[in-house]
Amino acid sequence: MELLRLITNDKYLKPALIAVALIALGSLVFALLHTRSSRDFDEIIRSGRLRVITDNSSFGFKVEKDSVYGFQYELIKAFAAKNGVELEISENDNVSECITDLMQGEYDIVACFVPETSEYNEQVLFTNPLQVDRQMLVQRINDSTKLITKQYQLANDTISLPKDSPHKLLINHLSEQIADTIYIDELKNTYTEVAVKMVADGIINYTICPEVFAVKMQKLYPNLNISMPIGFHQSTSWAVDKKSPDLQTKLNDFITEFVGSEAYWEIYRKYFGVR
Repeated sequence: MELLRLITNDKYLKPALIAVALIALGSLVFALLHTRSSRDFDEIIRSGRLRVITDNSSFGFKVEKDSVYGFQYELIKAFAAKNGVELEISENDNVSECITDLMQGEYDIVACFVPETSEYNEQVLFTNPLQVDRQMLVQRINDSTKLITKQYQLANDTISLPKDSPHKLLINHLSEQIADTIYIDELKNTYTEVAVKMVADGIINYTICPEVFAVKMQKLYPNLNISMPIGFHQSTSWAVDKKSPDLQTKLNDFITEFVGSEAYWEIYRKYFGVR
């Protein structure tokens, strides 16, 4: 405010510059008032609201007309209900952006299947695994096209992935293993379900998908082949900020208690169709 007083009292300062200074000061005040910070469990309970980011899909969070559904949504809703807080849900299909926003305090939990990579382990705390799965190559059954049955057959070919997918590293490692290049085509504004449908529709040739997802998607699109694994089994979990260890503990307690219960399997069968 002292800076503002000096500026506005300077008779030689042009009015336009004063206006710029006022706008800049206003923006600074707005930013300070609206800056979020990482919260641990007790602060979340006091606020009465849990801030969650997940992906826009039936496996995450989906809104269609009057319906709200999603595998992750139903799980995190059960956790929120157990602790008596309301959900504030946002959507982003880019896991890397979700992790960045989490670390900046925009959200309390990244509630999607985040792969437990070494890079992410340095940045966040993971909960107990929600799934242990492996990535499968999704390709189209076509009489005129030979199916990929060995990983080395992907040499000099292209796999399409959602933009900034955490599984790019998996493809790069596979390139090193076969000692040849596998190109990556990044799809903007696309999530896994859409990429799989694009393969079925003949828009792209290949993508990758967790095995449990792939089994469900093949039932929707029988012209898909999902027989070839791309990598080893990998844990996927929710993520919280490193400043939220108590929240991690509460989520782990919930996962241990809830996963495996009849209520959980009812949700699981609803979205994956298998037990």
